[in-house]
Amino acid sequence: MGVESLLEAVKPCLRRVGEEGRLFPTGKRIEVVFTVTAANFLLLRTEGPGDINEALLPESGLNVPVIQPQKLMAVVRRRLLHALRMHRDSGADLTEFIRQAAELGFTKAEEHLRSRWNCTIQPPLADTGEKTTDIGMDGYCPACTIFGVALTQAQYKKASGDMSVGVKTRVHFDPAFATTRAVQPETHNKVTEGVVSTTGGALFSDIHVMPGTVFIGRVVLHDVTYPELLAVLYSLASIEAVGGRSGVYGTVKVELLGARCGDYSTTTALELADEAAGKGLTKPSSVKGFLLEKLSKLGFTAVSNEEILDAVRPEEADGLFMDLWRSSIDFVKQLDKLIAELRGGGKGRRGKKK
Repeated sequence: MGVESLLEAVKPCLRRVGEEGRLFPTGKRIEVVFTVTAANFLLLRTEGPGDINEALLPESGLNVPVIQPQKLMAVVRRRLLHALRMHRDSGADLTEFIRQAAELGFTKAEEHLRSRWNCTIQPPLADTGEKTTDIGMDGYCPACTIFGVALTQAQYKKASGDMSVGVKTRVHFDPAFATTRAVQPETHNKVTEGVVSTTGGALFSDIHVMPGTVFIGRVVLHDVTYPELLAVLYSLASIEAVGGRSGVYGTVKVELLGARCGDYSTTTALELADEAAGKGLTKPSSVKGFLLEKLSKLGFTAVSNEEILDAVRPEEADGLFMDLWRSSIDFVKQLDKLIAELRGGGKGRRGKKK
């Protein structure tokens, strides 16, 4: 079947490229439930060493590790940016999209016409304290229009001191809750090179979530087009690592399980994890079996990584990613039109007041 069954199930909740009013929500949403299985020792913390993010499951009474929603959001956005660069490097001609963005007043697009498209997430400048998180973001690409961006005059010429422009994310993650508290401190040895080493600070300890721990997650997507939906699911399914020092300890496997379109949400990651924990389900296979049965009763349509990864191929120059860019440019065109109307309306009201 591929992704055809998914499209049929969520079609009432999808927006169309060229559809009027895409900036205004319909109230419908697409729920997607997935699991994250630790394939390595995980460092899940927002504080310093020795800390771990945990939460109490209210019904089962278990204190379990948690992957914070902002962590999931950040890694999925980075995966989408990686896929967009793969598509760019495949030989895709993005010139027309970039030109249209430049005509709308996106300053990064003017640079991209002279070089090539790129959008990056930059950390703040520590020496000045300047908030530069959005400086590398172009404001008009799929990553920005889906996950949100703050537009100043540095990114968008029509932004100004009296009108800041904030594009909100249309992707909202629950925290992902584990079904058991499988954590333990691990002692590590700092690596040295050569035949000579010194002692005195080489050993250190951190609290890790143990390999094999299963987390249940949920994400809700609002007002996305079909290519936007597939791009987000592709980015989620292709996550390989999460958490602190993820290049060493963070290996994970994400598995998509089900999607549902509706006017309201039917469940949460907290409820699903709490029920699984109450049943004593800790093995990946048993958690997956429980979820598939539960989601079927809630009206979810089964979806798998294989279906999504087969349908989305960023290494190809044409196809879905070109539709994704069309969707993004359509979005910023409507944004630009709305800002022009707001400015025009504001001037009219001021004139009438005089």
